[in-house]
Parts: sequence; structure tokens; C-alpha cells
Amino acid sequence: MTADSVTAADRLAGEVMGIRQSDPVFARRLGQRLRTWDVDRDSFLAQVEGVVLAALLATAGESACAAAETWCQAAAAVLRRQQDVQMFAALPAALPDPAKVRIDQLRLLSTGLTPRSGHRWLRLRDTASEFLEPAALLEEGGEPTAPRR
Repeated sequence: MTADSVTAADRLAGEVMGIRQSDPVFARRLGQRLRTWDVDRDSFLAQVEGVVLAALLATAGESACAAAETWCQAAAAVLRRQQDVQMFAALPAALPDPAKVRIDQLRLLSTGLTPRSGHRWLRLRDTASEFLEPAALLEEGGEPTAPRR
């Protein structure tokens, strides 16, 4: 994996997070979910963005040259398989420091050392999957917008 792939994945993760939150139906449903879960919106969404990044990086070798929508679908499939160890194992060993710190924190959280961390990881993974493929939060008629590359 090249530095360009890491940069492209990081940029796409940011785009996905921004585009999805700009959809009013998605944003409203996400807001309801976060209030129900009683989590801090900013910190939770920052971690969700990290999970999106991890899934994109795990599929970068096969999808980085594909259209953004295809890459997002491949990353969502990785999250749906719920094989976190394999996802983290597929990540490059050499990541830039900011990304490496985020990924290491998420890797630790995914191990579910405590019931609370395990529960948070499940919520992060599910929410990240919905950012990558937003059908579940768009049932009321909002159209998902594909991220551009």
C-alpha cells in the first residue's frame, strides 16, 4: 500500500462523514440514535470516522483504484463480516502517526476487554457501516449521495 492509498482513504473517509451528515433524514436519524445511546456526538463520530478509515484501508489494495461508491461498498462488506481481527490485520504496518494512533485505539476497543468497550465497538462498527452504505438510516425517502473521487 502506498502513501497515496492512505491519503485517498483518509480523504474519502472525511468525505463520507460529511456527505452523509448533510442528508437531513440520515442526520436526524443519526441524532436520535446518539441521543438514545447517550454518547457525546463529536467523540463518537470521530471514532466512527476512524472505523470508516480502517475499513477503507483494509480494502485499499483491491479497491483504491475503483470508484468511491465501489470502495465504500467493499469497506462496508468488511464491517458486515464482523471479522475485526482480519480487518485490522489487513491494515498496513506503516501508517502516518495521526492515523496510526486512531487505528491503535480502535484496535484496542475492538477487543472488548470490558462489556462497555465491547458494546461501544459494536455501535461504532454498525454506525460506520451505515455511513459507508446508509440504507438503514435513509428509509424515510432520503436518497443516499455517493461520495465523489
